[in-house]
Amino acid sequence: MLDTVLDLSQLEEQLGSCLTDENCKRIKLHISFLKRLWLRHSVLRNHCQSLIQDVNSLFRYDYWLKLEIQAQHIEPEDDVLFRRCLFHFATALTKVNSRPSTVFVFDTNIDLLHWYRKSFRLGKELNDAISAWDKRSTLARTTTRSDAQKAQKCLQLLCEAAPSVAEQLCEHGLLWFNSTMHFRQIFNEYPIKDKHCVLQSALFSVLEAYQPDHFHVISIIINDKSIDVTDLNDIEPLLVEQLQALANSDKFKGELEHDVMSMTRRFIAVVSSIRMVAEKNKCALVDEGLDGFKKDEFALLKEAKTLLRRDQFTELLLLLELHFGYEIHRHDYVDHLLPFYFEKEKKYRLIDYSDVASKCPEIMAEIEQIHKSETELLPEKNYDMETLHTRFSKLKRLILKYIVPTFKDELASHGISCLSMKKNRIQKAVFQQLQSDVKTKVISVRSGTSYTEAIRWLMSITGQQVVEAFKISLKRHQRHARRTKMEDLYTDDELRELIFYIEKGIKETDNVKQLLALYFARIQVKSCWNTSPMTDIELSDIADVALPTAKKSITLLIQKPRKGYDIDTYSLDGRTVNSVMRDIVYVKDTLTHEYRNLGDQHTQNYLFIFKEKTNVSRVLAGNIIAHIKSILNRLGCTVNYDSMRIRKNGANHLYREVAKQMRAYESAKLHTFDTFIKHYQRVSEEKTQQTLHTAVDVMQRYFTGREIDPEIKVLMVDDGSTQKTPTGECASQGNDAEASQYGKEHRHLSGGKENGWCSDFLACVWCKHFRTVADPEHVWQLLSYRDYVLADMSASISDIENNEFQQEAITALHQRVDDILEQVAIKNPKAVTKGNELMAEKGMHPFWAFAVTSVKNVGDIL
Repeated sequence: MLDTVLDLSQLEEQLGSCLTDENCKRIKLHISFLKRLWLRHSVLRNHCQSLIQDVNSLFRYDYWLKLEIQAQHIEPEDDVLFRRCLFHFATALTKVNSRPSTVFVFDTNIDLLHWYRKSFRLGKELNDAISAWDKRSTLARTTTRSDAQKAQKCLQLLCEAAPSVAEQLCEHGLLWFNSTMHFRQIFNEYPIKDKHCVLQSALFSVLEAYQPDHFHVISIIINDKSIDVTDLNDIEPLLVEQLQALANSDKFKGELEHDVMSMTRRFIAVVSSIRMVAEKNKCALVDEGLDGFKKDEFALLKEAKTLLRRDQFTELLLLLELHFGYEIHRHDYVDHLLPFYFEKEKKYRLIDYSDVASKCPEIMAEIEQIHKSETELLPEKNYDMETLHTRFSKLKRLILKYIVPTFKDELASHGISCLSMKKNRIQKAVFQQLQSDVKTKVISVRSGTSYTEAIRWLMSITGQQVVEAFKISLKRHQRHARRTKMEDLYTDDELRELIFYIEKGIKETDNVKQLLALYFARIQVKSCWNTSPMTDIELSDIADVALPTAKKSITLLIQKPRKGYDIDTYSLDGRTVNSVMRDIVYVKDTLTHEYRNLGDQHTQNYLFIFKEKTNVSRVLAGNIIAHIKSILNRLGCTVNYDSMRIRKNGANHLYREVAKQMRAYESAKLHTFDTFIKHYQRVSEEKTQQTLHTAVDVMQRYFTGREIDPEIKVLMVDDGSTQKTPTGECASQGNDAEASQYGKEHRHLSGGKENGWCSDFLACVWCKHFRTVADPEHVWQLLSYRDYVLADMSASISDIENNEFQQEAITALHQRVDDILEQVAIKNPKAVTKGNELMAEKGMHPFWAFAVTSVKNVGDIL
């Protein structure tokens, strides 16, 4: 019955006028398809009347698009077929390349029908937005197409993640996103699977092209790179202005010898860090911008330290310092750091009291108040910043180690004043514990004394009584601890090697910083001056002196902190082969002259300054020695550069000796140190003989009545024909001159009885009867004698005034042992090596237990 009612004659007539040989069959086929769909679906019969009456209605009032939308109510196969019918009818009437539910971008029709079927408004606005993006995009055409597809994908994921957002979009269209801030807020609240925000960025770009007034992007330009900072601009426009100013600075433009690409990456990274901080602390940046980081004693910077990784925070810190124009110190943003400013170094040293704050927070306010008071009143004190820094360092250890473990409650309740409560009970207990720890060797005498001094200072400045109890003896014990072993001195061979590589480095290097470090080492080796006073030398400390002979001379003032800041005056001239004066003048007038005026006024005043990129800085005592070590190690030097050991040697005579040979050594670059020693550097036989003569003379005066023999006799095996002594072997047959002399000197020990043997074992090494064996056991005996017995002897005479002669004798004995070991090494090198291993593993040889009073057990020395 419907078949008789349905009349498609008008449609066929209108399309008939458009038929061609090419499309005739296709059009007739799709008219039959439409008739079948019409009979099958009532929804089509209800909406297709206009189409049947006038096929041109497809192009009016979005009729074609509306028919496609209505087709969603029929089966999918029929839906596709119906839309195909409409497309072929339209192409017969006019040249149409796409359906109205698609948008053409570059070379692709992007289908938006599913958006139209959700909401006609949403589909229409999305179509217009993508069309606007296609027209306005300056990107590559393929990229433009890809971003349009990504925008649609982003919108789809958002609707799936947030149904409530989908409802709002369907009702209000794309302009439901009313601003950039609203757009970002939605995606923060409903995150989608978009790791690097690629999809989100694409959708935003499409919206910006569609409605630029609503979705305006604020960007920072740095080295031809653009950074989207719209979100930061929404928080505070001043912040963006400040960041742009920093992006235009010389540093980030690479004009300070920085790599441009690297600086661009670092700036982009620090903007991301600021964004992370701003998301959680928006109010702190409003009206302030970057200045908000220093408000309320750097409260926001402290918060940033907890939010960011160490590398991110460091970059933020550098950016803020560039913005503020001054250095941000660590104690500004880290709690419980006590700062101590050293004027000469123009630098802070910090002591971390966080351990004290965590274990006893009640006293931190009092300690910080004491610190503030002491630093402000320091000009009126009889001590300097170095001493104050040391006292606070000792105070921290005292609190943690001696007060908190036992008296935490008292300290928390009464603060520092608890030390004098109940007749100074706590103070006495601490003094007693310190004395006990010193006696049992838990701490050194020096540490115990410094702790005691710290308590006395604390009691004094807080107005409490100091108790004179449980004092620590400073005489023999302190000197015992401070004694310097002779092994701490460089040997002549070691000094020659150091000097060789310093000169080699000076000839080879073209790096100004390394050259300055090597000249520093050269001057120190020659002069034996302390490192700290050397780095503190100022140009005003150097004065030219006019001499009648017209030869140049200078005076140099050096201030030594350990001598109570006394000033030593040195008169230097150029008459020596390699004078210190020449080196100092070269550093001042040649090496540093070119860049000296680039430093600030304070830095220019110092002799030792260096340039790194565009920064000029002074050499600091804390790192110059490590720098010298690294340079010499790279050059191949096997001797460790130690400024303390150099100070004790006095090596200028050796420097002159090596320097003379270096002039004959034409090319230091072409040979090794071994070659230099073999062919150019000669050890003076005359000096060696003179040293031996002096030692023999000293020993003859010391061991009166006994024959002193400089010859060294080393046996290869112990055949049992000699007597055993703690030092080695004795070839005496008894009842000789040595035994007679010993008997005279020690008659009171033997009770008047005659003894046919000498027992003066301390003098064995110089005796004509002395023998040693080239094996590890005898080497161990000699090492024990040198490192324990002679060291104990040296300490025992440290309290004696006018002890020069005794010290000469000990030095001669020490040198004698070294000479014997050299001879043993020639005959059996392995014996010396294994002997040293025995010494390291077992300590003192048991044969010497009777002689050293300060040793309780083997290897245990006070």
